Amino acid sequence: MAYIPSQKNQNWLIPQTIRDMIPKDHICFLVEEFVESLNFNSFDKIYDGSGHPAYHPRIIMKILIYGMLSKTRSSRKLARACFENFVFMYLSEKVRPDFRTIARFRKDNFDFIKNAFSSTVELASKNNLIDLSFISIDGSVIKASAGKRRVVKKEGLDILDKAIDKMIKEDIALDELEDKLCKDKQEGLTGMDRRDLKQIVRQYKNVKSAKTQVAKAKEELQKNNLKKASLTDPECRMMQNKKGLAETAYNVQLSVSKNQIIAANDVCRDGHDVHQFIPQVKNIRKGIDLKKDTPIGVDCGYSDGVNIKFAEDNNINLYVPSRAQAQEFDGKEQSLNHDKYDYDWKTDEIIVKGIRLQFGHSYVRKNTDRNILVYYNKKRKLKKQVPEFFRERLRMKEKMQTVEARKIYGMRKITVEPVYGNIKQNMGFREFLTRGLKNVKNEFNLACIAHNLLKIHRFGTRYCC
Repeated sequence: MAYIPSQKNQNWLIPQTIRDMIPKDHICFLVEEFVESLNFNSFDKIYDGSGHPAYHPRIIMKILIYGMLSKTRSSRKLARACFENFVFMYLSEKVRPDFRTIARFRKDNFDFIKNAFSSTVELASKNNLIDLSFISIDGSVIKASAGKRRVVKKEGLDILDKAIDKMIKEDIALDELEDKLCKDKQEGLTGMDRRDLKQIVRQYKNVKSAKTQVAKAKEELQKNNLKKASLTDPECRMMQNKKGLAETAYNVQLSVSKNQIIAANDVCRDGHDVHQFIPQVKNIRKGIDLKKDTPIGVDCGYSDGVNIKFAEDNNINLYVPSRAQAQEFDGKEQSLNHDKYDYDWKTDEIIVKGIRLQFGHSYVRKNTDRNILVYYNKKRKLKKQVPEFFRERLRMKEKMQTVEARKIYGMRKITVEPVYGNIKQNMGFREFLTRGLKNVKNEFNLACIAHNLLKIHRFGTRYCC
């Protein structure tokens, strides 16, 4: 069998510049042009004065953005790529920043990275590359850089705190402490909890660091009235992923134009999307001029009277089905019946199975601060509880029954969902590498910058940064 001949030991001439080795239409040139158009004046003040010269921030920024595009997100892998990969060597301008420098830049420059994302939206808008004839908002759960085994109850944190104090004072052996945690029956802890605590204690080699972690977790519990907190990343939350399993995670939000340019993004710690609609609309308006007739499509996770009321008051053309309608649109059996009643707009009466109910009183539901209205019929001893803005919900329900509304709402599947697919699958962004809400927002902003530049590059038109 014949093989293609190789030239293993043959000398070869390298082009005079690394740039000549990269295809002319490579996206790295857009990354370079975009980053060099950013304003770095604020860094001049930081690095002014005596001391060792610093790497120019444009170099680190180019490395971070292209790292997102090439599924190289770890600071150690990025540092290694700067002397192994021709594209990274070109973008890093033939210098080799170490991984600590890259990680520190990503951590310490929240405002700069946030403004850089806004610049991608401005770039797309300036070149007429953002289609605002439809906007879709959606959320997704992305795993935090923390394991479930290090999520501890309040009782467990108290035990750990006391145990660490004892380790500091008496310098007792770890195995003695592990045995004590496993044998003693601590109130509020199961056998699994005690085994997890034993494993956590075994991992602690630096008791001062352990003390700090426990203190941060306890502070997060008290501040947000939580039952559990992660020792690794106290600011993350337990959320349900697409597989129905609970994991430590953050909830990311995207607002996407019809042609899949990200107009706004955010990261939050809410397990549900319902409270994120209003903040996202405000974020969109910071970057673009949102017209009142622009359709905005969201899934049933945002179906709340407060959101619909906000849309009506602010002339927002919202399309959101109720949970029962979402089941109907997906061809599923309708198991939800929150809005299955009629309403007489003239008499302000709710009609349930032909029985008319009049308004009685209202109350604020505990733990939600939501106002609930109670309608009842004294003769039939029948009552119905509805949310304060149930009338807005009924108007939206009627709107979503039309063929046109369903067609507009259906565009959501071809706008925002493919963007999540690109970020998670093509960029490999299925788990955060950083910890803490501010740091994960930084990391996600970098992913959104990379996505927008990729879309601008694929449009194939002349761009001007």
